[in-house]
Amino acid sequence: MSTNNVPPQSSPAPTTSTKQENGPFYNMMWLPALAAGALMAMAFVPYDIGFLVWVGLLPILTILWVGPARFWRGFRMGWMFGMGWYCVSFSWIHEVGYVFDIPCAVFTNIAFVPLMALYSCLPGIWAGIMATWLRPQLSRSPEQKDIARYGKKSAWKSWATADLFSTLRVAVGGAALWVCLEWVRAHGTLGFSWNSLGMGMYHGLSLVQWAEFVGTAALSFVPAFINIILWGAGRRAYLYFRGASGFCRTWDFYGSMVLLFMMFVGGMFLAKAYAPAAMMQRESTLQLPVLAVQINQDQVERMSIRRKRPTMLTNVQNERYLSATQSAFEQVLREQMQQALDNKHGLAFTLAKPAWVIWPESALGVDLWRNIEDDSHFNINGYLNSEDTDKLFNESLPALRRQTYSPFVLITGVDERRFSGSSVSRDAGRGMLNSMAFIPGGFESIRTASKQHLMPFGEYIPYADSCEWLRSIYTEITGTQVSDGIHRGTGSEPIPMPVPGTDETVGVIPAVCYEDTVGDKLTKFVRQGPQVIVNVSNDAWFRDSACGAQQARNAAFRCIELRRCMVRAANKGVTCAIAPNGAVIDALLNEDGTPHLAGYSYAVLPVDRNGGFTVYALMGDWAVILCALLALLCASPVIVERLSTRAERRRAQ
Repeated sequence: MSTNNVPPQSSPAPTTSTKQENGPFYNMMWLPALAAGALMAMAFVPYDIGFLVWVGLLPILTILWVGPARFWRGFRMGWMFGMGWYCVSFSWIHEVGYVFDIPCAVFTNIAFVPLMALYSCLPGIWAGIMATWLRPQLSRSPEQKDIARYGKKSAWKSWATADLFSTLRVAVGGAALWVCLEWVRAHGTLGFSWNSLGMGMYHGLSLVQWAEFVGTAALSFVPAFINIILWGAGRRAYLYFRGASGFCRTWDFYGSMVLLFMMFVGGMFLAKAYAPAAMMQRESTLQLPVLAVQINQDQVERMSIRRKRPTMLTNVQNERYLSATQSAFEQVLREQMQQALDNKHGLAFTLAKPAWVIWPESALGVDLWRNIEDDSHFNINGYLNSEDTDKLFNESLPALRRQTYSPFVLITGVDERRFSGSSVSRDAGRGMLNSMAFIPGGFESIRTASKQHLMPFGEYIPYADSCEWLRSIYTEITGTQVSDGIHRGTGSEPIPMPVPGTDETVGVIPAVCYEDTVGDKLTKFVRQGPQVIVNVSNDAWFRDSACGAQQARNAAFRCIELRRCMVRAANKGVTCAIAPNGAVIDALLNEDGTPHLAGYSYAVLPVDRNGGFTVYALMGDWAVILCALLALLCASPVIVERLSTRAERRRAQ
């Protein structure tokens, strides 16, 4: 009897016995899951082993698909994977405990570990669904004894085809689900979008250029998809070779490599089009010289001085930034003159004096008072630093502009105290704003933009306004009223700033602190015309850690998403200028590539006078919505099958 085209035998349903699931082998699988997560963390700054994003999910996929098909088992394995990843990648968070003189063990137990455990629930959900609804069929290879020699090849081809389609369904659904959960991590109450899987593709810049169309979150689809395809195609090729003594054509792997190559080539053209050198050759490009200054001030020292002698902090900080700015001007002009002398073919040169000077977050040593009714600013006599404010705006800044022969615009981080009403008094305070001040002239020229994406528990207490008991607990612990804390800023209009020496005006997209890592917070500021993203940060809260370097890498993706240049002034972080293709134009770094030093970053930004809207700026996270639909579509066959099975069992009972 002929046995041609014998269908492959499906594997029996995965056992769900308590004995197997709780056996010693399966109980110890949390260790390799934890190690796999720690290995994935190495794909990001400061380790920066980028190729790991293409293979980093293979260990956890093996753990999920070799073991029983149980959601909660998958959730536990994924949760351990997330703990390994996040605890290593975000280990710098515990540094803030030193600033507040909290013992490391105490801060780790009451803050760091619970926060990482919360974030790790998202990889846990992904792993639980991958272990059940998005689990490949994993059909057995054909039974050899029932297949004649001439029917063996046909049976194996049928098996390989079925396995390929199963892998494709899981790859699309699993990658789409990963994107959705990363978006949730970035937009939840404790929103934290750093080190998404797609950011590991930064090396070479080609593949990440597609963030202009889909956003950074959706970029994670690519490495997640490749990981799942590698797992399925590798297993299929191995079993086929062992059983059929031949090579299986893994068309899903070949196809994914072709698509990846096409993305790479297209990304190369995009990266070149938005490269600084290419943009400088266009007539529509405005060359904007910017100077970002940092004094690398330690946060512990700053807070100690503020507690003991606030006036001393004001005087010392302002003088240090003014002196550092003057020194930076002199050094920049000296270097330009030397470059001109070294250019033997040039007969003339033009000094490109910095048009904008940027100081980091909270760098201004004086507080500004802002009337929240009309956004006007006042210098309140007899309160806080009124005399120092007068000195800064009426003496120090004008003197610095004269000494540098440059009417530069000063952009700096500042603490604003709010008040309302017609009278200004000590009792008029309505909390504070963490703001960016734009100072093209004197005090009367000040314009500010306030931080809108506040840090949970650092700058506000979630749900404290609606939960009286939570507000009371916070007041008892800290001795501070919640209403007196930092308030959320408003507005969506970019800040127009002049370019001294020209009749040009450039719109500023403001990003205070880690707002340069949150894409959708900046898209609302995008307008037609010349624009630059300006970020002021203070990474000294996390001391000499990897925080600043990770934030700068994240910030580069905002430039790609919006196709705008960015200049960053980050105390103890990475002070730098970034091109619209995500490349670093200039950065203040040590010889070993680490930040944490005093100095400056000078760059000439290529600003497109005809800057338009990218797809992401217009449509936002449309790709995330598409991924949600894809994940549901790919999981629906298993969901429907399980629901039908349950219904049949109920009818049978």
